[in-house]
Parts: sequence; structure tokens; C-alpha cells
Amino acid sequence: MIARNPKLVLFGPPGAGKGTQAQLLKEQLHVDHISSGDLFRHHLSNGTELGQLARSYMNQGVLVPDNVTIDMVLDRISQLSESDGFLLDGFPRNANQAHALEGALNTNGHNIHRVVHIQVNDTELIRRLSNRYRDDDTPEAVANRIAVYHQETTPVLDFYRERGLLSDVPGEGSIATVNQLVLDALDVLTS
Repeated sequence: MIARNPKLVLFGPPGAGKGTQAQLLKEQLHVDHISSGDLFRHHLSNGTELGQLARSYMNQGVLVPDNVTIDMVLDRISQLSESDGFLLDGFPRNANQAHALEGALNTNGHNIHRVVHIQVNDTELIRRLSNRYRDDDTPEAVANRIAVYHQETTPVLDFYRERGLLSDVPGEGSIATVNQLVLDALDVLTS
């Protein structure tokens, strides 16, 4: 039985199906879906202080620093009560973000219950991403995003594995099959 109002992190490389699974889990578990990409779009389009700060870096052609992304996510989590469940999608992306998240959550009573890592081999990722028809999904860009994911995410997976929170789930199957595997990984949570 899955715990009521779980606090979850959904991991996987670009093209693994995190967004699809996150939408299903949001409905199945009645949790808030917190997507770092959605947070960026929200802050940028609404011209918030964090959005303006992020845009200033983007306009310089440099990556937005971790502290800005961390602040966006923690601001959103701070709007939840301790009893609210949530699903983080696309965050944390590196060890620095994982440490910041853990410290902030421990301070305000939220603790991550489970981290689900959807695993898909690189050949399948390239095939999936090549079929999305996005302007930024050129073969070179896809290969770079996958390489960055492998380089920056491995320490994050180890971070959660050491804490006994990580479940690896095969992501090469139908949406329904992967969803059942994700739910099975979450079933280790008890109420």
C-alpha cells in the first residue's frame, strides 16, 4: 500500500517518459506535480523576481545558477502543507541541488519518501527524442542532453541510493506497463 500524501522524486533521462508518468501519478496518487520546467515557464512568463533573475542569466547565454532553480522549487514546496503530497519532476538535477533540497525539506517537515529512476537505454532515448519533432531535438542536441544527464545525474542517483530511497524501474515498455512498474516501486511505502 502506498503511503498517503507521499513526497516523491521522478528521475530519468530526457525522453524516458517522466512527464507522462508524472501526469498519471498526479491523478493516481492525488499529489501536486512540481515540474522544474513548468516553474521556469511560470516565473519567466509572469516576470517574477526569480523569473527576471533567471532571464538575466539566459540573456547572457549562460546557465541559470543552481540557487535560482533551488529557490523556485523551494518556493513552490513552501506553499504546501506538511500533509500535502508532491512529485518532483526534473529536480534535483545535480548533487548540489539534492543537498539543498534535503536540507530545506528536513527544516520544514517534508521528507522524500521515494525516488523512482526510469531507466531507458541511450539508443531508445535517441529514437524517442528524434520522433518528438521539436526544433531543439537535433541529433547533436539530443546526444548532448543525454551526455549531460549521465554526467550530472549519476551523483544524484548515488545520493538517494545511499539513503535507501532509490528504486530503478525499466522504462522500455508501454505507458501502462511502465506506470505499473512505477506504482509497484512505490508500493514499498506503507501507510
